[in-house]
Amino acid sequence: MSKPFYITTPIYYVNDRPHIGHTYTTVLADVIARFHRMRGEQVYFLTGTDEHGQKVEKAAAARGITPKALADEVVANYTELWKAMGMTHFRFIRTTDEDHKAQVQRLFKRLLDKGDIYKSVYKGLYSVSDEAYVTEMQAKELQAQGLAHQLVELEEETYFFRLSAYQDRLLKHYEEHPEFVQPDFRFNEVKRFVEGGLQDLSISRTSISWGIPVPGDEKHVIYVWFDALLNYLTGCPNDSWPPDLQIVGKDILRFHAVYWPAFLMAAGMFQPTTILAHGWWLMGEDKMSKSRGNVVRPDTLLRFGNDALRFYFMRDMPVGHDRSFSFEGFMDRLNADLANGLGNLASRTLSMLHRYRGGVVPLPTALDALDEAMAHQLLEVFPDYLEKARGNDFHAALDALWTYLRALDGYIVKAEPWKLAKDPANDPKLDAVLANLYRALRATALLVAPVMPGMAQTLWECLGHDTKVAEKTFHGFALDGPAIGPIGDPKPLFQRIDKEKELSELEPVAAPAEVKPALDVPEIRETVDADTFFKVDLRVGRILEAERVPKSDKLIRMKVDIGLEQRTIVGGIGKAYEPADLLHRLVVVVANLAPRRLMGIESHGMLLAASDNASKPYLVAPPDDAQPGFLVK
Repeated sequence: MSKPFYITTPIYYVNDRPHIGHTYTTVLADVIARFHRMRGEQVYFLTGTDEHGQKVEKAAAARGITPKALADEVVANYTELWKAMGMTHFRFIRTTDEDHKAQVQRLFKRLLDKGDIYKSVYKGLYSVSDEAYVTEMQAKELQAQGLAHQLVELEEETYFFRLSAYQDRLLKHYEEHPEFVQPDFRFNEVKRFVEGGLQDLSISRTSISWGIPVPGDEKHVIYVWFDALLNYLTGCPNDSWPPDLQIVGKDILRFHAVYWPAFLMAAGMFQPTTILAHGWWLMGEDKMSKSRGNVVRPDTLLRFGNDALRFYFMRDMPVGHDRSFSFEGFMDRLNADLANGLGNLASRTLSMLHRYRGGVVPLPTALDALDEAMAHQLLEVFPDYLEKARGNDFHAALDALWTYLRALDGYIVKAEPWKLAKDPANDPKLDAVLANLYRALRATALLVAPVMPGMAQTLWECLGHDTKVAEKTFHGFALDGPAIGPIGDPKPLFQRIDKEKELSELEPVAAPAEVKPALDVPEIRETVDADTFFKVDLRVGRILEAERVPKSDKLIRMKVDIGLEQRTIVGGIGKAYEPADLLHRLVVVVANLAPRRLMGIESHGMLLAASDNASKPYLVAPPDDAQPGFLVK
């Protein structure tokens, strides 16, 4: 018997109640867990909370309560939310659990006895926000991000883990296992970090007391990352090691792709796994942050239903990339895809089956070319969806499925079943249309069950089933099989949102705490005639590749698809954008600009960007449905 599919989320720090970033990560894990169950696999799904560290100790002291009391208070927010959302984890682990404390102390002593942990004195920079000592290179990165104020000088006795001893072994593993980190561009960031050289890692503190004591030297507490990462080991049943998939945000990827495997290598417990690093939900161009006051809480969005929120997360976020959130975009997506899309298609189909066939799904006896094409499209989209979902790309899987559902709407318009029903001579054609539509909805209910379990079950029951769709498996499902019996009564899958009304009732997200400087508006330039302006060829482009230009902190070299061809363009946007976050982004390109050389690279074109009074660039972004090559005018 094969081992269970073991999937984990990061454990969430108990400094605040959950926001949509935490919720997105857990929903993604839950969708993948449900998907693997419907592939016929046994699944073990672990999530939980990280409860030790300096920030918790200080926050508790400020309120006059114990750190454990503070942790209990915050943890309740997570457990109640995950229960309300129907998350299917098998264990919610807490780093304050007794079995975890024993596990951490046991492994610490094992590595201490082995010589991979040693005591010395640390003197250098410490990041307050990350609760981590930082190297000179990391300090420069924080300074470039404007986060240098979070660094303080520290000197204290500490236990170190010999991380430097595992640099070559890590790089060898990266070379042999290209699936270790997904997506690829995030993996490249990890490789470059390790290739830059690893320093031994401080893993204990004496200046705080809220943590797991070092066995035999209890003036030290074991530092948060050695403690936190081992939760995946503590929470793993004997038959499930190693994790098959570990989902993390991009900001904690290094800890999981460098420290975590090194700890396991030292313990002799490392086996290949896959780490999936997702991007951030942004408000505009900014990361959601409590200090900025731009955090969106899941309960604000759950008023539209659990399934709706789960669908939005999976449909709109390409895994690995950042995605900007807006309430308008959220409601537009739900109205377009659920109310006007799937909901309307299901309502029309079920109503026609009741009206024209008394609720009995006919067997098709004759299919014309249009019917054959739609039946064949289902046979193609079903395995395509499963393949994309198997690669954890539910964004692409749902996009393919909804493209098919839109094609079904077109099929109804062309077939005109309301006209066919007027003449019994058209019964074979009408039977074919109704059967195709029924089979499409049946397959859709099955496919979307991991994403929208409640909505999928409602549709499944409307189609005449009295079983649990989540207990079905994809393998061997007969797409062209007959209906098991008459259909049920139609039920609404999703009510259209009155966007104007809902927006007026939503509590506005607070503006960022900092006040942006006023923009110095320049004088309007000299007037040009229309003929002169129209000589500028502006095109929609898509960035295919992006990398920093060596020896420049500002220039980024990009390969850009402008429809007619692919261009190399060098842009001075490196202080505002990371190369990885530019991939697949739509931009506006000045396509007929004469080529010029920058740092020895020929740049053919220029990206359009606005800028503030500090010259920070803001790339001009075409709508998501624009295509490379479109003319901007």
